[in-house]
Amino acid sequence: MADAPDGPGGRPAMAAFRVPAAALFLGALVAALAALLGPLLDGPAIARWTVQSYEEENLRAAFALVGIRHLPMFLLAVAAGNAVYRLLKSTSPAMVAVSALPWLLYVVVTGTMESMAVDESPFSWMSYEPAYFIWPHFVAIPLGLYAASRMVRRRSAMSAPG
Repeated sequence: MADAPDGPGGRPAMAAFRVPAAALFLGALVAALAALLGPLLDGPAIARWTVQSYEEENLRAAFALVGIRHLPMFLLAVAAGNAVYRLLKSTSPAMVAVSALPWLLYVVVTGTMESMAVDESPFSWMSYEPAYFIWPHFVAIPLGLYAASRMVRRRSAMSAPG
């Protein structure tokens, strides 16, 4: 290993992959946590959405679904992301993207599998009506991770001397 070529900054080439690999692994842990906790929120969110829909309050129905189902997922991502980015000591947008990849992969795979289970085309889930059923899934976790990276970056900048 002593003969390994140097990577960026004079580090051995394999060391350059440690932080992205750690970000991917920790992102997978965040995705697994969200995948386990998310279904617990589905029942109350759908119940509230149904009540608002029957009252023909479509905007309130959308806010109820997003607020009950996706806001807690966003907050979960912020809390987990704080731990992830403090541990990684890297808050770059690339690390945020790498740590969000497992969640995005999970959403695409489960949506495709559910569409195929009901004999629809594989990507029919992308055009569900109303659109607020699926699209907040894509946004909540990555946006929470991004917010956490900004919080960690700001906190480290404020605590740095000078």
